[in-house]
Parts: sequence; C-alpha cells; structure tokens
Amino acid sequence: MEFSRSQAAESLRKGDISFILEMEISNMNQLAKLEPSAPFYAGLHVEAAGDKLRANRLYETALSSPIPKVRSEACRKLIPALAELKDTEQAGRILALIAKEKKPTKELMILKGAAQYTLGRYKDLFSLSGDAESLPSAASDKASEELDSWINAFMFLSAVRQERPGLITLKGLRPFLLDSEVNAAYRWAYEELLALSGYAIPNAERTAAAGRLAAAARNYSEALLHFDRVRSSQLSLFFRHTKLLGDLGRCYVASGRDRGLQLFTDWETAIRTGKNSPVNQGVSSQADTRELSAGELNNIRYTLLFYAGRIKRQQNKHGDAKDLFISAVALAPDPIQKDSCIWYILNSAFTDKPETVAALIRNYAGIWHNDNNFYDILDKLSVYLIGERKWGDMADVFASIRNGKDGSIIARYAYLVGRAVSLGYITSRNMNARDYYTIAYEEGSASFYYRALAASHLGKTVIPVNNKNTKKEVYPLADELEFYLKLFEYGASSYAMAYVRENANRYSKGEMRTLAGTFASSERYLESIQITGLFMRREGYEMERADLELYYPKPFTELIERNARDNGIHPSLFYGLIRTESAFTPAIASHAGAIGLAQIMPATGKAVAATIKNRGGPDYAADGEIDLTNPEINAHMGAFYLKDLTNSMGSPMLALLAYNYGPGRVNRLRRAAPSLPEDIFLETITVAETRNYGKQVTAAAAAYGYLYYGMSMHDVVNSIFK
Repeated sequence: MEFSRSQAAESLRKGDISFILEMEISNMNQLAKLEPSAPFYAGLHVEAAGDKLRANRLYETALSSPIPKVRSEACRKLIPALAELKDTEQAGRILALIAKEKKPTKELMILKGAAQYTLGRYKDLFSLSGDAESLPSAASDKASEELDSWINAFMFLSAVRQERPGLITLKGLRPFLLDSEVNAAYRWAYEELLALSGYAIPNAERTAAAGRLAAAARNYSEALLHFDRVRSSQLSLFFRHTKLLGDLGRCYVASGRDRGLQLFTDWETAIRTGKNSPVNQGVSSQADTRELSAGELNNIRYTLLFYAGRIKRQQNKHGDAKDLFISAVALAPDPIQKDSCIWYILNSAFTDKPETVAALIRNYAGIWHNDNNFYDILDKLSVYLIGERKWGDMADVFASIRNGKDGSIIARYAYLVGRAVSLGYITSRNMNARDYYTIAYEEGSASFYYRALAASHLGKTVIPVNNKNTKKEVYPLADELEFYLKLFEYGASSYAMAYVRENANRYSKGEMRTLAGTFASSERYLESIQITGLFMRREGYEMERADLELYYPKPFTELIERNARDNGIHPSLFYGLIRTESAFTPAIASHAGAIGLAQIMPATGKAVAATIKNRGGPDYAADGEIDLTNPEINAHMGAFYLKDLTNSMGSPMLALLAYNYGPGRVNRLRRAAPSLPEDIFLETITVAETRNYGKQVTAAAAAYGYLYYGMSMHDVVNSIFK
C-alpha cells in the first residue's frame, strides 16, 4: 500500500492510525520512509489500539533507528513479544540485525537471547548474563530489573531444556519459582515450564508457583487453595522462601480470615519458643532440613507478625494490630520494612486512640529511616491536635521531628506552635514565638506557604531563590531529549510522563530542567510542572529562578490579567487558582466533572452565567450549552465567581475554600470555630483536599506575586487572609 509521507506524518500527529491498520503486516517497514524512528511511535499507537502483531513488526523496524533510546525501548517491547509469539522468522531477522551492531547494548543482547531461545539455540544462551551485564544500557533501574528477569528466565529454561527429560531438579527450580519477583518474565517462564514435553515440576513447587501467580493477579481465593495444598504437603517451603510466606500473608490480609491470623500467630510462637517449630515440617529433600540462622528465623517471625497485624487491621481491630506491629518492628530486616512497620503502628493507633499518637511519635521518630514515609501521619495528626486544641502535644511532636529531613512538615509544626505561643494557647519554657517562626522561615525552600507566614511575623522578606545565574549545562543524553521531542511530533505525548518518571533518577537537574522546558514549550504545562517538582524535591536541591518560573509558568497572560483586573482580583491570586485547578490545560476535566482553566462545574457554570447575563455581561448560554473548554469563557466565569465568593464569604481565603468545598459547608465549619484566626482555622479542616487547596493556591499566588508582580511573598499571603 502506497502512502504520502506528509499525509502519514500528519495522520500520526493527530493520532489517526487507520492507514496503518489497513496495511499488510509485512509492509510495516514502509513507515521507516518517514524517518527511521517513526515506526516506534506508530507502534505505541497501534499497540494501544490492540493490534499486537502490527505493533510488534513496527518495533522490529524501529531497531534501525539512529536514536539509542528508541532502540532501547523497542527492545523492551520486543523481548516479551518475541518470547510469547515464538515467531522464528522474526527471531532470525533480529539476530541478523544484531550481528551487524558494532556496539550492542544490554537491551539488544537480551533481545538476542529471546531470539536464540525462540530458535532453540540454548547452548548459545549460557554467556548471555555476563555479556549483557557488561554492556551499557539506557534503561532505568526498574527497567533494568525487568530486563534481568528476562535474562534469568532464558538462562534457567535453557538449562532445563538441556537436562535429560524427567523430573526437573530442585537446585535451580526453587530459587526461580519461589524467590523471584512475579512479573511478565516469571509468568512466561512458568507457562513454558508447564508446556515442556517430557519434563515434570515437583507437585509442591508447581502448586506454590500457581499460588504466587494467582496472588499477583489478586485472585486471592484461588491462591489460598493452592497454598493450602502446599501447607498440607510441604510446609517447610514457606519458611525456606519468605517471598512465598509473604504471598500467603497478603492472601490472608485480603480475605480477612481469622484462620490465617491464628495460623501466623501460632507459627510465630512456635518459632520463638522453639516448641513444635514448623520450619522442618513436610520436608522432601535434605536441603529442607538445613538449620536456619538466627537472622533467617527473625525474618520469618517479622513476616508472620507483620501480616498478622495487617489481618487484624483489616478486621478493624486496630488496637490489637498496633500491638502486633510493635512486636514486629524490632525484627524488621531492613530500613524499608522497619518504616513500613512503624507506619502501621502509628496508623493503627490513630484509628484506635488518636490521643496516643503524639507519644508514639516521640518513641519512633528517632529510628525511622525516611521522613517522607510519615508525612501523611503527621499531616492527619496536626489536624487532630489543633482541632482538639492539644497545643502541648503539638510542641512535643515538633521537638521529636525537629532534626528530621522533611522541611515542609518541620516548617508547618514550627509555625503552628509559634502561633500557639503568640496567641497564648501555650507557654513555651525554652523558646518564644519568634524562635519557632525563625525555624519555619529558615527551612529553605521546603514550604513557601509557611515561610511566607513566618516572614510576616518576623518582619522579613522571603527571597526564595539564590542570586546565582542558572548555569548553562550540557545535555549529555541528547538522544533522549530527541526521543521525547518525537513523542510530541508523532502525537504520542501522552506516553511521555511515564517515561520521564521511570528515568527521572538517571537524569541530572539540568537534564530534568531541559525536559521541563521542552514540555512547557509544547504548552503541556501540567507535565512541565510535574517534572520540575521531581527535581526540586531532591535532597540538597538549591532553587534557582529559572526553576521557579518553570514551576509557576505564566501562560494566557492577557486573558488572566484582564479578567483578574476586571473583577478586582490581583492577578497573582487568579494565577495561583488556575495553576492549582488545571495547570493551564483548557480542556481538562476532573473526576467530579469540573471543566477548564478554572475548573467550573457545569451546574455552577449555569448559575454564574445567568448572573453575568443579569448584570449586563455576555450570554454564555445563548446556544443552550456553555463551552467551559473555551479559555475566554472559563477565565471570565472563574474570576467572576471568585469575586462573588470573596464578597459573600468576607475574605479571599474563605472564598478559596468555598470555591473548592462549597460556601455552605465552609460557613458551617467557620461557625463551629469563629474565634480561630484564619490561618489556624484552615489547619482544622478535616477534608485534606480542601485544606491543601487553600495552602496550594496561597503559596502559588505568593510565588506569582514575587516572580512577576514585584511583590513580597508574605505581603501576598497576608492579603489573602482576613
């Protein structure tokens, strides 16, 4: 089928792939006439349409792309496809292509392994692992782990196929089936094992693997049927392979079964006391009788207690759950699992007896590993303590987290304790209100909101950026930038953020800034803001003005400033609202149905449109429907509605809260706490979305005032509160 290059390129840009779906599969390589990378981007569209065969051929054609990142991603697509489809003709073509490569990558070598396995060249696969590991890769850590899983699968199955037919030996089988991550490579390898003629997997291992696959697919009832058979025939497998034990625990958590709870607590007691220990029950080989080390036994006990706690939590028995997690935390085998256990202790306590959580924070804040893991707990705790006027506990929690690394939560607690001192809610022996404000102010760029609030009390001016000029950094991964640019060129930009997130840890700040700028220049401000946020949150990051301008962009300048001015709203506030609501995406719609730049609900839009018309403005409903995706209409209605709310609610902050949560509900909340200053009242709102909305819009308005309107950040913040 002949096609016009210009028409084909334009169709791809629009996401129209009908002409590709009409082509013969053998002619997919014609798309390379557009340019060698085009087939990969076309393949993304075709795969999304459900045509795996055509997509597979397009990815094969993309192996000839001059862009290394395109070739790398094409390999990642082809490896599982080739293994699944067993297309020997394609395998031969791929081997011939790779043979011409002077500098093969890790991805190409693993694709070579897939082709060799498909062609039955099992002996050729033995050198694959070492060769692949020594080669460069464009893959992220996560993708590299995925690739390693395929290496292991090809190597293991090649070894099995070269054994004499009969029972598959346990030496390599158990580590692969019972200790590997259950992913695409694992699922494929298990199906291959089952299909091998003349070979047999021992029943217990086969049943355990089937259970793991069912658990990974969240078919927990089916998984438990398999695991019950393993327990009755070879219980020791669960204690020799703790991933298998963890899978059993997840199934019991999902089912909420008391049977699992009793089983896990009985096993833990038996292992701890040494009486009737189950670790050697149902042995089938000499390897199963190996004496487990103290560390291995502790790991098993941790797993049993941890999942017993989660079962209790699933049954809403949060006090009992907390006690089990407390027993488990000392046995945690690594910092990640320790943090997980501490999180469950605090979360269970908060649900059961929230008044005890502050004391638990004092116990555990010094031993948890990553402060970010506990932001949600500290967030909920702050709302609870302020709502209950437990200012002394607020001060105690602040003292416990003061030396942590999460500057945003430290600034929050410091500011709020300072306010409590200044308002006479609490007396502090060692520090006065100014001391607390100073801590909140000095937490770097952790929190614009609390820094600006603290600055207003200190009489200081927040300067959020250093005075250095942004250095022009060389972009060493230029081919990857080209990879992203072509996603836009071929209408596949919706895939871009998934690739950015997967690879973010590999990119320098300069590379991330360049990517963010690329998205912004394509008017994809949401993604640009998200990318900027990823590198701004890195430890040790120092903010520069260029980053702040990416994080708080200023599109639709004339439209937003005009509507703000016409409605008596400062542009910085209206910019903050629109950035928070839609990130400047005119056609965006929320899960609740809000539409456009200022996220107007259709019902609200009708009421606002009627009011605008009654006051002599345009009739936006003249055609029957209001086009809320039209930036002109949406911005006018958003500014008009915000001004009306400000007049009726009495302050810009209450108007913002009403914009998000509704004026009736905000008025009810305010009547319940009429004496609290607005900044403290905001902290008592239990609806996290609304509470955070007020802070986010305020912080964004402060940034816009600083960047573009010659205002100090704390002056903007002060103007929003009554």
